[in-house]
Amino acid sequence: MHDWLYNHKHFGPFLTNWTEHKVFPLKMKYMMLAVMSSSLAILWFTTYNWKAVIGTGITMALVALWAWRYPSSIEEAISPKKRI
Repeated sequence: MHDWLYNHKHFGPFLTNWTEHKVFPLKMKYMMLAVMSSSLAILWFTTYNWKAVIGTGITMALVALWAWRYPSSIEEAISPKKRI
C-alpha cells in the first residue's frame, strides 16, 4: 500500500513533497478551508446545535492554523528564511 500511494499519479507528489520538505500546497490549503467551511454549514443546518458547531469550528480553525504554517512550495521550503 505504501509503494502504491507514493507511486500514485495524484497522491505520490504530494506525499513525497511532504515527506522530504514538509510542503503543504497552497491549492490544498484553500481546498481544506472550503471543505471545512461547507462541513460547518452542513452541521449547522442539519443539527442547529450551536455548541457542536462552535466546538467543531474551533477544532477546524486549529487544524487550519497548523496547515498554514507550512511552506506552500519546495522553493519556499528550501530558501533561507528572512527574519526581521
